[in-house]
Amino acid sequence: MTPPTAAELHALWAAAWPELVPHPRGFADRLGDPAHLLHRRDPDGTLLAALALRPPEAYVHAHIRLLLVRPEFRRQGLGRSLMQEAREHLGPVVLALGEERGHFLPGPTAPSVPFFEALGFTLTGRESVDMACDLRPSLPSTVIPAGMRLTTTAEQGILPTLLAFTESVFGPRWTHDAGAVAAHDPSQVLVLMKGAQVAGFALTGLETDPAVLPSFFFPDALRRAVGVTELVGGLGPIGIDPELRGGGVGSALMVAAMTHLQTRGAQAMAIDWTGVAPFYEKLGFREFVRYFHMRG
Repeated sequence: MTPPTAAELHALWAAAWPELVPHPRGFADRLGDPAHLLHRRDPDGTLLAALALRPPEAYVHAHIRLLLVRPEFRRQGLGRSLMQEAREHLGPVVLALGEERGHFLPGPTAPSVPFFEALGFTLTGRESVDMACDLRPSLPSTVIPAGMRLTTTAEQGILPTLLAFTESVFGPRWTHDAGAVAAHDPSQVLVLMKGAQVAGFALTGLETDPAVLPSFFFPDALRRAVGVTELVGGLGPIGIDPELRGGGVGSALMVAAMTHLQTRGAQAMAIDWTGVAPFYEKLGFREFVRYFHMRG
């Protein structure tokens, strides 16, 4: 059976989920190994359904990255058969829905939860959200704390120091994300330095940048959520040294990143996959997508 192209898969997503159509280039960049893509076609070759998976790597569980079925072909067993094939392919291992590095989605949204429950998945009790912010109004002044400075991984020697920091503090997924974005464009990785040590970092970007971040993976949905018509961007992950939390350093880095995107022309921005909505709400962010984490 002919493997689907990135364009076919993007068209399938747009048909299956028109409310959240992904950035075409960002979608193609995330597809990964074709051997981890399962699909179904009808006799004339039209792509009807597709599932993307990822075997266990940094974690003990595997991931179902994506499951799409054309609306007119739902309730015909296509999604169920793809899930069964994925389980046969992966063997006896726990499956997480979404959540993996380079993810499409952190997890299913509410309309999909009953389908996955019927397949034996259960809610973990954890929920996360994507949040959007209007960058057209003025932002608070950026005040970098005394003794710190803001730079990017374009500066000589910063990237190895940052990756050591993310690995020790946040683990492999954020280390992968920071390294991958820096490989595309080191100026998209903001780093807050305190002397020779990393105090915090933020991955940033516009929809036109080389690295398409998950925060603006759904640019049209972000535009609709905020009510803008032009350029959008986002940031995330963003992280601070635990010893510096609670003293305003995180807020200062966040405002600096927001100002950076505003200065570059973004009308709106988002931060994805967060479970600390109250922190971002203080800065003007509002929820626009909610995800439910599941295992099975």
